[in-house]
Amino acid sequence: MSNNFILTTAGGHITCLQCNAKSKRTKQQCRAPATRGKTKCRFHGGLSTGPKTVRGKLRCAEVKTIHGFETRQIRKERSEGLARLYELEILGRKIGLITGEKTRGPKPKGLEGST
Repeated sequence: MSNNFILTTAGGHITCLQCNAKSKRTKQQCRAPATRGKTKCRFHGGLSTGPKTVRGKLRCAEVKTIHGFETRQIRKERSEGLARLYELEILGRKIGLITGEKTRGPKPKGLEGST
């Protein structure tokens, strides 16, 4: 069964497909008409043509986010910074500069936790 419903607008003079985007929250299909020749309305990306040049496509691939607004580079830099801080905390505890409770949270990947 196809989700391509045909809408009739402008008093029956114009027919078009219904946008087939679905809401994450309500699980209902968008009721707006799809852009001509596409399956999505203008609100859900029907007007987007995407990058056309090779340079534009590469640029888009580089900054592609994993989740939310974070890029792979930002996550990598944060992970490296946390690993350096963790190593400094371990060193500070060994020489007696830091006392008290250890820092909470997940330990950086690739490091052996010592007490």
